[in-house]
Amino acid sequence: MNKYLITALLLLSSLAFQTEAQEVLTLKKAREMSLSQNEDLRMATMQVEKASQQQAAARTLRLPSFSASGTGVYQDKDFEMEMTLPTKVPDLLTGELVPNFLLNPVTEEPVIGPDGNPVFNMYAWLPLNISLSGAYLMGVTMEQPLYTGGKISAGNNMADIGMSMAYESVSLQKINAILAADNAYWMYISVSQQVKLAQQAVEMLEELVQLAADSHEVGMVSRNDVLKAQVEYNNARLNLQKAQNGLELSRMELCRVTGLPFDAHVVAADTIIKTSQPLFPGIDEINLRQRPEYRLLENNIRMSEQNIKMVRSDYLPAAGFQAGYNHIGGLGFGDTEFSNTSLNIIGSVRIPLFQWGQGARKINAARIEKEVNELELEKAYKLMQLEAQQARLNLQLAWELIQMNEEALEQAIENLRVSRDNYELGMETITDLLMAQTHWQKTYSELIESRADFRLKETEWLKATGRLDK
Repeated sequence: MNKYLITALLLLSSLAFQTEAQEVLTLKKAREMSLSQNEDLRMATMQVEKASQQQAAARTLRLPSFSASGTGVYQDKDFEMEMTLPTKVPDLLTGELVPNFLLNPVTEEPVIGPDGNPVFNMYAWLPLNISLSGAYLMGVTMEQPLYTGGKISAGNNMADIGMSMAYESVSLQKINAILAADNAYWMYISVSQQVKLAQQAVEMLEELVQLAADSHEVGMVSRNDVLKAQVEYNNARLNLQKAQNGLELSRMELCRVTGLPFDAHVVAADTIIKTSQPLFPGIDEINLRQRPEYRLLENNIRMSEQNIKMVRSDYLPAAGFQAGYNHIGGLGFGDTEFSNTSLNIIGSVRIPLFQWGQGARKINAARIEKEVNELELEKAYKLMQLEAQQARLNLQLAWELIQMNEEALEQAIENLRVSRDNYELGMETITDLLMAQTHWQKTYSELIESRADFRLKETEWLKATGRLDK
């Protein structure tokens, strides 16, 4: 008794574990999971953070920058030199120092030496001994741009545009993630229904084999009918195995898109693919300019405009100033050590004058780049219009195909019923019945595919009109 109880408990725990391991997915949940784990979307989100940091960095270009520097020098030998310097004497009338020239006693003019320079009456001898061993220079500097020809403004605008483009890339990757989730979800349901259809075909052929065998035993049909039914039964089992393999692959694809483990037991909430006649908005209601692809190309043009300003700024005047507080020490002049601390302010202006037309050519190249981007936008917009119209026609065609397949399936079901009744009455051959069943299965399979294709075409239509993420 205990043995049976333990076995029952193990079975119950196993069933409970399988139930917990199941992942029930709706289309909405599949989309949310795809958005949460999509690698491209996560990279696009990181690009937003990168653009935000670049934008913050661009804002600092208008602010002053501060830097500290220090330099040390060690030299094992001192500089030794001798200097002979001319002397000066005080003027008797003004008291100011004047050159102590040697004067001609007759003309009272300075005597000119062989080198063409006046000869001094007396020279001073100055020996120098400069030591750099242990000399150092350190200071703090502030730099402030005043005018850069519009380069800083252009840089800030480009950073803002880069931020906008990063957000548009996120929107684009969201749309791609939703599209991938829809494709994987409806494909999984479609293949699941194909497996059920294949299983149903196997069961019907199994009954037909049994029917043919019973009829053969009573002499109503030949053994050849039994063999034909058996061959079709074996083919149906093979097709079932292929469908099950396809279901496993579609399940793994759905797991990949949604971020689930590949061994997760996925259960789709939708057991059938529901469709309804599409309602198309008017042309005026479709705004293709809201698509992220369009807005990205628009931002490319805006970026080109700022690039023109950036290039032009290199050939406009620039002005700024620099302030520094420096200290120098460790210099030795003979037996005296020299040190000095000082504040200095430097203003600078740079005015480009002539570069052999380099600036004009670079600006023209930047303008051509902008024109190319404008042409790309114009071309892309026309392609978007064509894509939207094609998606509209594809969706309408997919809906009409569903109607035709539903009508064809009704006829195939009736044809199969009549054929089976006739076979049981001996009015048709088993070949006719097998053909009727094959036609029924083919028609049913095409209906499943057309319904799944309709849902995919519906997603593509929403994407083409910029409404998939709304």
